[in-house]
Amino acid sequence: MGEMKFGIIGLGGMANHHLNLLSKLHDVKVTALCDVNEKALHTVANKYEVPSERRFTDYESLIKDSEVDAIISIVPNKVHAKIIKLCIQYGKPLMTEKPFTVNFEEAVELKELFEKKPIPCMVGFSYRYIPAFRFVKQMLEEGQLGAIRHISVSYLQQWGAPLFEIPFNWRFSKEMSGSGALGDLGSHMIDSARYFIGEFKSVAGMMTTFVKERRVDGGGTQAVDVDDFTSFQATFENGAMGTFVTSRNAIGSGNQLEVTIFGDKGTVKVGCETPDEIEICVISKENLESGFVKIPVPEQYYLNQLQDFIDYVKGTSLKYVPIFEDGYKNQKIMECVIKSATTGMRIDVGNGSWGQSL
Repeated sequence: MGEMKFGIIGLGGMANHHLNLLSKLHDVKVTALCDVNEKALHTVANKYEVPSERRFTDYESLIKDSEVDAIISIVPNKVHAKIIKLCIQYGKPLMTEKPFTVNFEEAVELKELFEKKPIPCMVGFSYRYIPAFRFVKQMLEEGQLGAIRHISVSYLQQWGAPLFEIPFNWRFSKEMSGSGALGDLGSHMIDSARYFIGEFKSVAGMMTTFVKERRVDGGGTQAVDVDDFTSFQATFENGAMGTFVTSRNAIGSGNQLEVTIFGDKGTVKVGCETPDEIEICVISKENLESGFVKIPVPEQYYLNQLQDFIDYVKGTSLKYVPIFEDGYKNQKIMECVIKSATTGMRIDVGNGSWGQSL
């Protein structure tokens, strides 16, 4: 394959991030765009010189277009499953945003279709491409921390707090998003834990909504029917334990995903807001008083996510790529957290054949 021709569905804020990643790569071209907002569609299309006949408001037309080799989908959660299904139907490689679907039932249906007609499908767990995260992953593989006993993960943002007066939007709707902080932020927490530690065994969760209604532009309010705070504990197949908390009401937190991993020989701290360094404490019998030190991330751990997607499509990269199976398992774990929070019981995840239906 020579130049890879990309079609992008959804031109909201995250589209700028992916277009920026593409701009740093060779032998790629944006040949088609899709958005329901025609003003945004033409503004972006003019910038990237996309011809008028490949400016779509209907995503199926873009997906089946012969001038599109691969799809990047950046749309509200409700549309994820529909686009994945069409990409499977037309045999188009896809990079889809997280969460994988709005619920586990959709994920099960997609799995059945995918097993009959698999395609390259990357799920947008972008924090696997934070250099510091990749550096820590290598340390864990080398056993530098010894046996891993516990992982603590938090993903905190402040924008949902009452003082910011954020109006109602699709992220506050269960129909459109499936869940709130859990799907938006917690999906990244779950993927980070699977990336670093391995498969979940069971979860015990609690969820709540602090801000129960939001103002609607034009007047009035609308009820919020998704969580804005979720916490859960977890056990892993390898015997490790995990604690997780996510909130949209954490004053002082911008985009704060932080992971601490505790092993028999040491502890490491990593966060998305400090992508170029880690904090690590390693002890030995000869030095039990060692403290944390900051270590810069070596250059070899920097990798453009969309370059990895391209290599994946070409069949030259598989290691650590967040693929269809990762999206499916992530959705299963989130569903177990919701079920636990609803019933007050600890829920076994189950990982046989990607996990059985709930």
